[in-house]
Amino acid sequence: MGTRGCPRTKRQSDGGLIAQLRCWLGNIGRATRGLLVALLITSAFAGMVIAAPSNEAGDAYGLGDYVTAYRLARPLADAGQPLAQYLLGLMYANGQGVPQDFAEAAKWYRKAAEQGIAGAQNNLGQLYDEGRGVDMDVAQAVAWFHKAAALGNATAQFNLSRMYRTGRGVARDDSQAVAWLLKAAEQGYPHAQTNLGLMYATGQGVPTDYAAAVKWFRKAADQGEALGQNYLGLTYFNGLGVPQDDAEAIKWYRLGAQQGEANAQTNLGFMYHSGRGVPKDYAAAANLYRKAAEQGFAMAQYNLGLNYAKGEGVPLDDTQAVTWLRKASEQGHAAAQSSLGYMYKEGRGVAHNDVQALAWFRKAAEQGDAVGQFGVGYMYSKGRGVAKDYAQAVAWYRKAAEQGLARAQNNLGGCYSRGEGVTQNSALAVHWKAKAVQQGDEDAAREIESDLNKVTALHATGTVALRARPEEAAPALLTLKSGAILYRLDRVGDWYEVYVHDGHTLGFVAVSAVSE
Repeated sequence: MGTRGCPRTKRQSDGGLIAQLRCWLGNIGRATRGLLVALLITSAFAGMVIAAPSNEAGDAYGLGDYVTAYRLARPLADAGQPLAQYLLGLMYANGQGVPQDFAEAAKWYRKAAEQGIAGAQNNLGQLYDEGRGVDMDVAQAVAWFHKAAALGNATAQFNLSRMYRTGRGVARDDSQAVAWLLKAAEQGYPHAQTNLGLMYATGQGVPTDYAAAVKWFRKAADQGEALGQNYLGLTYFNGLGVPQDDAEAIKWYRLGAQQGEANAQTNLGFMYHSGRGVPKDYAAAANLYRKAAEQGFAMAQYNLGLNYAKGEGVPLDDTQAVTWLRKASEQGHAAAQSSLGYMYKEGRGVAHNDVQALAWFRKAAEQGDAVGQFGVGYMYSKGRGVAKDYAQAVAWYRKAAEQGLARAQNNLGGCYSRGEGVTQNSALAVHWKAKAVQQGDEDAAREIESDLNKVTALHATGTVALRARPEEAAPALLTLKSGAILYRLDRVGDWYEVYVHDGHTLGFVAVSAVSE
């Protein structure tokens, strides 16, 4: 969600949505890793003709009487009964009725898998994928997932799609990932439905299609799949594939949040924080952020850190702010890294340390975070934590300015105005400061007139031409002290055109541009 959010993205533009979706898609299927995804015992035995003791073993397992289930299943497994072997694999994998032992689980899964039990094939693949009870072997994992997927096992189809999506054990192939997700999704597998929706939303393996994304998110959400509920809420928040509707967004976020889904908790927290669709309530937002933060969700840790830094919904507490910002930063959250750098720079909640400030700004900057890039530029310009270097300052200010960060645009304009790290050029100073003025930057508004006067003064020397262009009137950027009105500054080819109204004539000054 917006400026408080994975990756942290713009709140909530289409691009912000896609950035957030890509962040999650990068972890496709990770929620199932570390778990032995097993068929429910009822479905494992449903419709199959087996000996009565195996039925009894299955019944005991379903009732949670694992000791009895093991006692009944073991002799059948020893006799080669594949479903009993599969059941023993589950019990050893989960430590049910026996001590947890992944090597024993692998042994029994293999016996059942070699007799064509798809659930055992899938789970054996999972063990190979994770290196539990067997040496890690992703090629073997893919092979077993393929066998189970070909038999129609939806969990294996989902796992196989994950391998194709991440290029694990096979060449990365998004179209194959989509094909296997579709097979699982059409069987009603909710995790596959959510991830298929993500593929459509991000245009990976299929053309971008928000309506199709909504369709699959809704199918998963209607089954109670929490992440699907979150993403369905996100489509309503952004009006992608459905009409924009904050009330519907909140409905689905809340359903996901009630199940403990961290992204949904964070997004619902944002709605309370911003007063979108609900009365603004910082305390409710902080409570939701905390629930997600305590699960290790970096976006929520960042948001909660900001709440403490600003005293929004919680007492102002810089030490707590630093604690949560650090947790998010150590997970690579760029916006948190920038904020932590600021705390070190200002000595808030932590001892002042310019070297640490620069280090965290740089971590964020190298991820493309504009605030971090500005921070690095500022530290170079002031010689804080590093030797003063105006050329480096300009380079980092430019990166942030080109992303639209107003204070970076103003500072870059200042470098052109003073000739620090670049050749002095008042036209370029006005060019960047005007961009900042357009965003309401008060410092830029105060400083731009002196640079503009230098540019327009060139007219008196005859080096540029002033032409009347009354048809070019546009919303004013600001009124100068002289009473003239600055309308806009454009770059056209090798020229900058500064549009100014002096109370009588709207004209422009064309100034030759130098290389940037």
